[in-house]
Amino acid sequence: MIPLKTADIEQALEALSSKGVESAAVCLLWSIANGSHEKKVAEQLKQKYPTLYVSLSSEVAPFLGEYERTATTVFNAYIGPRISAYLNNLERMLRAKNLRGEPLIMQAYGGVLNVSATCANAVGTIESGPAAGVVGSQYLGGLIGEENVLATDMGGTTFKVSVIHDGKIEKDYNPVIQRHRILSTKIWVESIGAGGGSIAWIDPETGFLKVGPQGAGASPGPVCYQGGGSEPTVSDADLVLGYLNENYFLGGKIRLNKEAAERAVSEKIAAPLGMNTIEAAGGIYRIANAHMSDLIRKATVERGHDPRKFVLFAFGGAGPVHAARYTEDLGIKQVVIPLTASVHGATGLISTDVLYEYGRSDHLIAPFDLNRLQENFAVLIAQARSDLEARGFKPAEIEIVRSLDMRYRYQVHELTLSMPPGSGDIQQQDLEKLYDDFHELYEKSYGQGSGYREAGMEVMTFRLTARGRLKKPNIARISLDGKDSTSAVKSRRAVYFEEYRHAVDTAIYDFIKMKPGNALAGPAIIETPVTTIVVNPNNRAFMDEFRNIRIDVET
Repeated sequence: MIPLKTADIEQALEALSSKGVESAAVCLLWSIANGSHEKKVAEQLKQKYPTLYVSLSSEVAPFLGEYERTATTVFNAYIGPRISAYLNNLERMLRAKNLRGEPLIMQAYGGVLNVSATCANAVGTIESGPAAGVVGSQYLGGLIGEENVLATDMGGTTFKVSVIHDGKIEKDYNPVIQRHRILSTKIWVESIGAGGGSIAWIDPETGFLKVGPQGAGASPGPVCYQGGGSEPTVSDADLVLGYLNENYFLGGKIRLNKEAAERAVSEKIAAPLGMNTIEAAGGIYRIANAHMSDLIRKATVERGHDPRKFVLFAFGGAGPVHAARYTEDLGIKQVVIPLTASVHGATGLISTDVLYEYGRSDHLIAPFDLNRLQENFAVLIAQARSDLEARGFKPAEIEIVRSLDMRYRYQVHELTLSMPPGSGDIQQQDLEKLYDDFHELYEKSYGQGSGYREAGMEVMTFRLTARGRLKKPNIARISLDGKDSTSAVKSRRAVYFEEYRHAVDTAIYDFIKMKPGNALAGPAIIETPVTTIVVNPNNRAFMDEFRNIRIDVET
């Protein structure tokens, strides 16, 4: 990718061609007012170089902010050719196999787009995987009647948290990627290096036990995977403590080496710290949980939310082992382990809609001019309806949501507020409510007393989300059976719990044999083919009508 001035573009491309370069990406950046000129130059380049990937700032980031606008367009130009090549090849392969359905690709803001739209806005795919899990949590929350959800995802390398408040997913309109702030909407997700593969180590300066952020990765992985790993990890500690079953990992497809895990924890952690192996493994487990609890606190308390008013969804392969612990000191009353815990992102993929995001910058000072507001939104609405109708959606299947980025005058902190749903005219009373909502949200976000109405308010950006509704999966409720779950007990083994400070004989339940309505008291372990659920002492768990496991946490 080479950033060039207009007059130099063709000369540079000719030079690349003479050196045998077969493809390149060109990033075109003009002021917002010159978007039409930018498109004309792009069209001329595409006519002469049809395989060239061109990234237009007027399409990728039509907002104020020279640095952010540039960074977004450059990111798009950098990853666009590779994303395009992959998705176009995928589409060809599917058609060759007579799969005629149109592939839809998850976007980081939580919707799906077709291949051509995704290729044009490749930057929207960055962190789209975690977004799918959050969308799945929103959908499942709606099914079970929970509008306030903390979506937590713990896999092998990271732990992620996102917030669903009043049934709405919180968005980030200025995310930071690789230390660069960009103008591409994504679901707000905070993450740390805390997963099953996070390495436990002793700080050579302080002598303290640490966990992460470095990890063993997929290869070589934790010691117990027998893939060549030599450093003890969180998963090794989970196995040593008895939470994991060495003979039933992934439903028995992989056998874990408990002896190797014990040896690694003993030699690398326990011996240097003068403790036994179980104590060392327990320390690793507690530190990992503390890291995750701190991140949840950052995602809630520091953003104006009370965690006690949320339920917590724990997914990812490793999450259900830890979830009931990392919620304890936050006052969260219930943990939900989705039936699809280890593949929860797939739930999001089949429960979302085709979603387009649009925006434009325009500076208005309160009291806002109603006509100017209408005109700005009218341009975005026309584009949205055109795009969705071209995808085959009927007017009744299209949903429009308008919003504004607002701030107090001369300040830099902007907040995004929704306008009345639909595309109808905005009334004066809508504006009065908008002013009050902004002040309330500002104080919620930055602290009581932080608002300053006397400064006045201003709009910087107009945003519009256009949704083409897709058919959702029909998930049937299963009639609840009795509470007795003893028929699902498949074995017993010694498991360590903090409350006892030693391993205790614990019932191991077979998830497959449990029925909706079955309940059990901790301490207990529920083993599924794709994850392991730990129910701590003093907690109770039950299977709901959708076969999710819900744990009532004693706080």
